Amino acid sequence: MTSRKAVRLLICDLDNTLYDWVGYFVVSFYEMVDTIVDISDCDRETLLDDFRKVHRKHHDSEHPFALLETETIRRLHPKATFQEIAEIYDPAFHAFNSSRKRNLALYPGVMNAIQAVHASGITLVAHTESKLFSATDRIQRLQLNQYFSKLYCREASEALHPAAGSYSVQQNHFPPERIIELSHHQRKPNVQVVREICNMEGVPVSEAAYVGDSIAKDVMMSNDAGLFSIWAKYGSNNSKADYKKLVRISHWSDEDVVREQLLTRKAKDARPNAVLYKSFNEIFRHIKAHKALVPVTL
Repeated sequence: MTSRKAVRLLICDLDNTLYDWVGYFVVSFYEMVDTIVDISDCDRETLLDDFRKVHRKHHDSEHPFALLETETIRRLHPKATFQEIAEIYDPAFHAFNSSRKRNLALYPGVMNAIQAVHASGITLVAHTESKLFSATDRIQRLQLNQYFSKLYCREASEALHPAAGSYSVQQNHFPPERIIELSHHQRKPNVQVVREICNMEGVPVSEAAYVGDSIAKDVMMSNDAGLFSIWAKYGSNNSKADYKKLVRISHWSDEDVVREQLLTRKAKDARPNAVLYKSFNEIFRHIKAHKALVPVTL
């Protein structure tokens, strides 16, 4: 085994690093769509177009209750209240939730590894491009709340709520003092954000590591910031069919697509300091606690 990097801080990407976000979300979303079509007899492709418009408007493919803002549904139910529409399409929301319960799960070995990192004395911080509601909801569902000292995520957006008309996210399951919301302009790869995380945790970048599934957004960013970069290679193996379905309803604008292409070209020579090939629990092959509190073996 090569020498392991001694760290005091591990900054951790969430989606496709700790769980298969693309796999669970795409399946759940399209089960919801199929149920909506069954109930309304609307044109499926037109509905998908409408979802994409709403997602682009809010820069979020997971925008809460996006269905209530689609042109198709508003046209079908011009006089209905949000609550009435939500009641009509409750089976569709239920289909999404049921699929999420079946398909959202940590990758094998993640929980044991996260617990071991936490027990070793290494501070864990989550950094994600997901918005506040989606990020905190998954952290709670996957029972990761107690292990992350901070969550850096995109700022919450105002969304329609079937009962109240407007929807301001309240996070009772993740203390607000542990949440730092980032603006759209602070999205990955942002070297300054990563350095600021280290600064706020009181840890020099030379004693911090960053783990994520994206070479362009995670590895290149952490390299440029001076952190020990770890590529979760297993998380980059998304189904091409699922990815195509995601792109179909994604919030990505033409400008976003061009940006991604530029980042990919820029990152072609980026190399991680370490690679997790099959599982997150390979992490201790590459890092160790700077001052271990508990002996850790995996």
